[in-house]
Amino acid sequence: MEPLTVQLLSEDEMKLIHDGALRLLESVGMNILSPEALDILAQAGAIVDFSRQRVRFPASLIEKALQTAPKEVKLYGRDIHQYIHLKKGQVYYSTSGYATQLYDPQTRSRREISQADLAWITQIADALDQVDIYALLATPCDAPTTTNDRYQLAIALINTTRHIWNTAYGKEGVQDAVEMLSVVRSSREALRQYPLLTLDLTTLSPLQLDDRQASTMVEGARQMLPIGISPGPIGGATAPVTLAGVIVQANAEFLGALTLCQLVQPGVPVIYTQWTRVMDMASGGVCMGGPEFSLLRIATAEMAQFYNLPSRGGGLIADGKAPDEQMGVEKYSNCLMASLSGLNIIAGVGQTDFINTVRIDQMFIDNEIIGFVKRMRRGVLVTPESLALEVIERVGPAGNYLAEDHTVANFRKELWFPRLWERKPWSVWEANGAKDIAERAAERLATFKSKTPPLDPIIEKNLWEIVHAADRRHVENKS
Repeated sequence: MEPLTVQLLSEDEMKLIHDGALRLLESVGMNILSPEALDILAQAGAIVDFSRQRVRFPASLIEKALQTAPKEVKLYGRDIHQYIHLKKGQVYYSTSGYATQLYDPQTRSRREISQADLAWITQIADALDQVDIYALLATPCDAPTTTNDRYQLAIALINTTRHIWNTAYGKEGVQDAVEMLSVVRSSREALRQYPLLTLDLTTLSPLQLDDRQASTMVEGARQMLPIGISPGPIGGATAPVTLAGVIVQANAEFLGALTLCQLVQPGVPVIYTQWTRVMDMASGGVCMGGPEFSLLRIATAEMAQFYNLPSRGGGLIADGKAPDEQMGVEKYSNCLMASLSGLNIIAGVGQTDFINTVRIDQMFIDNEIIGFVKRMRRGVLVTPESLALEVIERVGPAGNYLAEDHTVANFRKELWFPRLWERKPWSVWEANGAKDIAERAAERLATFKSKTPPLDPIIEKNLWEIVHAADRRHVENKS
């Protein structure tokens, strides 16, 4: 049985987008604000204007980079026997973020996220059975801004067993990350064989890579870390307002960054990622919950499949603030469309308010939405057994299937079983307090106990020593 799918772009349309991106990269190019990256590209045959920091890419350079980029990628958790395999047909789900605010249903208030908060919500994410990858949910306000990436990574390594998706701040940030990851993995060789971290990096739209992102890509590629490159142009603001224009510009930005990574280290895993979105022309804000966001996620998956590359994008993102009808429609629509398109990693668990705020109750609700969507994606299995003709013949008119062996053998694998959805009769629901889904999710939170196995205390101590050494270096550099 083939999974249920959707199709947005034709093969000809994807070719037009590809050709358009090549044209932009060759005629307009990208501003790349890293002297080292400019040297690498110039030596490889790109046309570099060093005074303007502008790079124009010959199409042959892009095509070569696409040939060396891996078509499949395995990403590992703390246990090397637990991994996800990014390839066509596989769909996984993830948190996402760098939010700065946390809504706590127990206090019914929003606050800046602290390191303690981040550890807590990381443990919650680790316990959600539908979440496959832990992408950093938030940026803690009580960590130094210059080394926040190290704090995020240390907190993740201690509080989740999942594969981690996090940024790094420049060359030193990557080197510190590799040292921390190697402490957990026991060696750099083991880390290369079983990657525990994917670097989450972005382009700066339109058509630019700043120094930190470019230098992080260069060092990440040298260290052979998987790299997720995430263009995020905003239609009507930092990209054309037409969705096709948003897609072609994001595609050009991705291909330029991919080429840089492959020139540094041919064969380094790069995940085709897009956070393309549009501007709400009424408010001037960014819209990430509307139908355009869902359509752009399908396009992300299809362009990645066009290049035969693994993919990632937002799919559980909402503009809404509360677990209400708006939130439900936005989350479900984005998740369903991304899943049916075959996007390999669908991110956003717990994220609300344009990814500015993590809602802990919404994390449990999103876990439920993923289960619902997974069942939708499986579709309907039609076989001689599933047609159940012999069972229908045996039961006959006015019969009952409840006690049939066929029912007992198949109901658990055929039917979806919710944990938060309300399916009891009205009278029972009313007698239980007539609670809405947010209240039921808050009750789950109130009884939550972490299931994350602790790290060895010596390993944890070594991680924090690396973080604090980075703090000292930055203080010394300032003085």
